[in-house]
Parts: sequence; structure tokens; C-alpha cells
Amino acid sequence: MDTISSHTVTRHQAILDYIEALYSQEGRFYGWLEDTPTDPRIGSYPNIYRVHDPYTILKQLGSTDIIDWSNCTEFLKSLLNTNPSSIYYNLVNFSHRSSPTPISCDVAIQLFPEFGLDEWIYEDAIADLIASCQTSNGGFRLYSSNEDPAEMIMTWSALQALDSIGYLSAIDTTAALNYVVSCYHDDGGFSNVPDVESMPDIVPLGLFCLNILGRPDLIRVQNTTDYLLQYFDEAGTTSGGTLVNTERFVWSLYTLGTLNQINITQMLSWVISCQTTHNGAFLPVPDYDIQGERLEWVRAAVHILYLCDRIDLLNETITVTEYPEYHIPQWYIDYINEHFGSTISGGGFIPFWPDIDIIAILITWLPYIGIFSLASLPGVYIAWTRKKKKLERREQRNRRKHMKA
Repeated sequence: MDTISSHTVTRHQAILDYIEALYSQEGRFYGWLEDTPTDPRIGSYPNIYRVHDPYTILKQLGSTDIIDWSNCTEFLKSLLNTNPSSIYYNLVNFSHRSSPTPISCDVAIQLFPEFGLDEWIYEDAIADLIASCQTSNGGFRLYSSNEDPAEMIMTWSALQALDSIGYLSAIDTTAALNYVVSCYHDDGGFSNVPDVESMPDIVPLGLFCLNILGRPDLIRVQNTTDYLLQYFDEAGTTSGGTLVNTERFVWSLYTLGTLNQINITQMLSWVISCQTTHNGAFLPVPDYDIQGERLEWVRAAVHILYLCDRIDLLNETITVTEYPEYHIPQWYIDYINEHFGSTISGGGFIPFWPDIDIIAILITWLPYIGIFSLASLPGVYIAWTRKKKKLERREQRNRRKHMKA
């Protein structure tokens, strides 16, 4: 799109323009306006979040029709492992380079039905993979093949995925509950692993897990609310935090039913002020460097408005001084020209690394890898409040199976 100066638009439309600018014909979205393109030579492969996040934003805005999702559907299909000899047969990979994980399975379960891909969800295979990732202390790790400790982030993904397809019986739920409780501390907060300090960003995950496991009675509502409130400041956000930190805070209070204990109007005003008039994008905090714009901030902001039932705040008209356009960053072009002599994509050069895109992570995710290390599961709706929809979906699958039989 051509650059336009000082055009008037609603905040809602500015978000739509920004998301459209990030769309790639490859069937996924860039993470920001100068994100690196897909290039196997540097291990840069799009992952499932590159469809999940923008779709979730547009769904919450009621605007999914602005995108032709056919290419995205094909991309999602390409993530399914169709090799019968593979141990990951019928499982959804995180990317073309990365193996399936409880996280990729969870996201696929939430996302695939939205694209009419229900039949591509293989419950037995998912249950087997997730069960293999449960550790001796009851929590879940990212891969069954490594020795990494279990974490709350993976544990939530594992439990939510199994709960969504009705396969909680595939794991030791008693051990899982013990693990979650071991991360729930006297101060009311949760830690990502047992025996370490509580972290406010982990609180919603712990609450979700207790609800999924059928033990909401173990939640100490006011104790946990008080723990969270100590991080809320006069600006209307979490002390020194970003939009994502504020999202986790609001998500927790929403789950606890104690949102009324903060000044919601003040908090929402802070959230709205994170939208820049430069191109309608969102920044991590108000008045931050424009180079810090990210789709991740949009996702968090819209989710907060959605949870508070205040999407209407985006109807306000603003003046945007530049239309959002995606640009291949010059440093990437220079790097490719220096090391490969051309910006035309070639083959990968790290074929010996089977599970994770180290180069891609360093290049693509470094600007906000800290956020993903805490809770990289942005935009997924609260599992325990969607029981009815899950049951209906499960019944539909069962009916299809009986019809085939």
C-alpha cells in the first residue's frame, strides 16, 4: 500500500489495516512490519502461531472476513506429519522444522476447527504424545525425549489440549494436580516450576489448570487477588510491565471474578494509549520507540478489551500519520547478500538439528523472547469457561465417527 499522511480512521480499522499489512501470501503473518521473511537457509520457518494470533485477534474483533484464509488453511495442513513411519505421524508440528509439542497440539485443537479441519485432529495420537511428556513429578515438559524439568507453561497446554478432546484420562491427573499445587504458594501466586519464587504472569495458567482438573475449590480467591494487586500501579497497569504483563493480570482477575477490585476505566485508558498514531500499531507501553511495534501487543490489547467487554472503545476516531506497510529489513538483505550472494531462498544449512529452530529463534523472536519464555500462549480463550462449546464439538466428532462406522 502507498504511504498516506494524516488520514482519519477508527482505532478498530487501524488494527485491521495493520494486520492486513502483515499478511503473507505464504499463508501466514509477519510478527511486525520489519520481520524477516521465511528463509530455510537461516532456519527461519513460520510456525503455527503465525496464523493463530492474527486469527484470534480478528475473531475477537468480529472481523475475520477481511482475510482470504485459504492459503492459511493450506499452511496449517502442511504442518501435519503424514509420514506413517514417523513417531509423530498424524501430529501437528510447531513449524516445518520443529517437532510436535503439547503446545502445538493445543493450538491446533483450538485453531483447526475454525478452518474446517476437524478431521485433521487425531485425538489418540495427541493423547499419546502429551502423556509421554508427563514427568515423574506430574508436570509436563516440551519434549518427551529431553531431560528438561516440567513447567507450568507446558502443563497448562497439555491439560487444556487433553481437556478439549476429552482425553484427560490418558494421563495421571492426580500427579498433575499435585504438580500444580506445588507451584501454588502461600503468597497467593504461582511459579513456573516448584520451589521458586511466584511470578504474576504464571497466575492465570495455574488457575486454568486447577479448573481443568476439577479443583477450583483449591483456589484462594482473595489471597491470589491480593498477590496480584500489589503489582498494579497508579498508571492503571502492572508496575513496570508491558501490555502482555497487563493482559496476564487482567486474565487472572477475570478468572477469579475480582476485576471489580481495580479501576477498570483507568486500566483500559492505559491499554488504549498504547496504540500509536504512527501506523495504528500497538507498542508495549505508551510512547515507546515505534520500532517496538509488534502483533503480539495488538493481541494482548484486544484480548484485554475482549475480556472486559469493551471492544467498543476501538470505535474512537484517530488520526494516523502513516499507513502500515511490511518491509523486508535492510539488515536481512545485507546479511543474505554477504553470506549467500542472493536474497532468493535456498535450502537449509543446519539439517542436523531435528527439533528446534535455533537460528530462527535468535533472529526472529529475540525482540520479545522474554515474553514467550513466561507465557507464550497468547490469545487462547479461557478453557474452563468454554465447556459447552467443547462438549458440542466432541459430540460432533463422535457423530461423524458413528456415521463412518
